Amino acid sequence: MDEQHTSATPRRDLPPEARGNEKWHDTSNVVWMRSSLSRDDSEAIVEVAKFDDGYRAIRDGKNPDKGILFFTPEEWEAFVLGAKDGEFDIPEEYLTPEEIAIQRGEVPVTAVPSPLNKQTAPSTESD
Repeated sequence: MDEQHTSATPRRDLPPEARGNEKWHDTSNVVWMRSSLSRDDSEAIVEVAKFDDGYRAIRDGKNPDKGILFFTPEEWEAFVLGAKDGEFDIPEEYLTPEEIAIQRGEVPVTAVPSPLNKQTAPSTESD
């Protein structure tokens, strides 16, 4: 995948979000992945891209031009561990039975390439 902009990289016009952002990576050719449960009528679709150096990028799959968040490998690990521990779970009284089953991990979920990709990747990964 693309490398982070460094002083060794030829200078070009960087987007505003790259200026002064040590986490920024070029996402123009990355493969974005989303949950296999994502549907066009979903309220929210989160897409994740993984870089060779372990950094991750996250965007809104319904509004990809709204911006991208970048995570260091350590930040991503902390986020994943928190999600696995239920730190971000929604109280079940607010969920449908289907959503409860998904949140409990009773429904198989995989990562699939986003239909918005310029190119698609054959592999899938769960984190």
